[in-house]
Amino acid sequence: MRRALMVWILTVMIAAIFVNFPAYGQSVDKEGKAWLSSCSDPSGLNVTGVWQDAKWGNISLSQHQNSRHVVGSGDGWNVSGVVSGNSVCLLFFNGSKVAYSAKLTADASGNLAGGYVKGLLSEKSKTTSMKLVKSKG
Repeated sequence: MRRALMVWILTVMIAAIFVNFPAYGQSVDKEGKAWLSSCSDPSGLNVTGVWQDAKWGNISLSQHQNSRHVVGSGDGWNVSGVVSGNSVCLLFFNGSKVAYSAKLTADASGNLAGGYVKGLLSEKSKTTSMKLVKSKG
């Protein structure tokens, strides 16, 4: 009985690792680009500037005029993303692996609010709140 319980606990732990593992560490060039392509509306805003979030600190974003593509950095991460309508989809990464992704929507005051997750955001993801406020200056 004791051995069966230990085997069951070990099986559950291994299953939990494999269930959660795919949500973290996907390739920026493959899965990351595919996720960004799902954010496909024409750009409705320009997110160039330095943004602040209570947890993430300063996040610097750059978007060329008439482009949907965004690059930047923040909290020790490289950032790549796209603007889709009044939303921005962002990947946070170091090297070639996605660490976090976020989808944020512009509110009436021009802030970007939404959520982020470890790995790639999906419909089933439980997000953590993120609110970027543009620095004045």
